[in-house]
Amino acid sequence: MTSSTDIREITFNTIARNVAEILPNIEANDISITGKLIDYGCNSIDRADVVWKTLEDLNLDIPITEFSNVQDINGLTELFCFHLGKQQC
Repeated sequence: MTSSTDIREITFNTIARNVAEILPNIEANDISITGKLIDYGCNSIDRADVVWKTLEDLNLDIPITEFSNVQDINGLTELFCFHLGKQQC
């Protein structure tokens, strides 16, 4: 059984890896949970790419409207974790 801490770490690492893949001048280990995607140079298209790639990687289907209130990487991680947790039930 995967703990909520493990799910959170896997989710954050997936987001960080995707940011680094989309933005070649950024390393995954440079990404901070407290940062914002814009802090790393993500424009709106890059942010959408990070979200879609992470959805694919985590095998999730989340309505795009749920992302409207996400303000930072922590919020993005929490949203993905919430939906992953529902799958764990």
